[in-house]
Amino acid sequence: MKTIVTHINPDQDAISSVWLVKRFFPGWDKAEIKFVPAGKTLNSDPPDNDPEIIHMDTGLGKFDHHTTGDKKVCAAIKVLVEIEEKNYIKDKITLKALERMAEIIRSMDHAEERSWPNPVSDRWEFMLEMILDGLKTRYGRLQNQELVDFGMTALDGILAGMREKISASEEIATGVKFNCRWGKSVGVETGNDMVHRLAERMGFSVVAVKDPKRGNVRIYGHPDSQVDLTEIHLAVMAGDREADWFLHASKKLLLNGSRANPAMRPTKLTLNEIIKILSGEK
Repeated sequence: MKTIVTHINPDQDAISSVWLVKRFFPGWDKAEIKFVPAGKTLNSDPPDNDPEIIHMDTGLGKFDHHTTGDKKVCAAIKVLVEIEEKNYIKDKITLKALERMAEIIRSMDHAEERSWPNPVSDRWEFMLEMILDGLKTRYGRLQNQELVDFGMTALDGILAGMREKISASEEIATGVKFNCRWGKSVGVETGNDMVHRLAERMGFSVVAVKDPKRGNVRIYGHPDSQVDLTEIHLAVMAGDREADWFLHASKKLLLNGSRANPAMRPTKLTLNEIIKILSGEK
């Protein structure tokens, strides 16, 4: 049986390496995971002498970066290089997402987050590495396999989010840019929920998205802006009286359906018609 070996109390780099192998190495998805003291190998055998056994972040073998002091690598990056060299992944967005994830993993594995902006902020405790540390020491101490299982599920979610972020960037780039009374804005036809989040982070005051499949429209005003969508709410209701609209109490969120309420009737207004209303065009 195929076996993946990593060290006990696995950290983010070790878990990420295991995850990469199980998710992207052909035939390794059902591989058994075994744990050894850091630096050791399974049964004290050479780390790379059995093709059915892969050592991760331990044993000084092919996928252990502790053979060098090079801070440009970590175990996850070594595994990703193998994936790219063997052409195991055809999808370019997935590859780009994994490369960006691996860079964060590498940076944290070499303690570079100590020098990130505002390094004492509580926001960093929401990073996967910190969560894993907490689960090891504060929350009933998860065992090795439990840590790997949790970490792999989290990495599945991070990969999905990173893929959406990359796609969102491309969609925003080709979206309809326009100006309204509150500043630069953008309209995008998309089912990608990351689009409005990323667009707001990029500084757009208003983001309008229309789901091309379901027809629902959502309009977002940046939380730090002076956006008040009250008049827009009245205008879209006048433009399509059969649709359902909800104006959030903040006046910065106007919804015509969402994942939290898919029963709302979608508007027949096109994205361009919504943009004309937002920009004040008659």
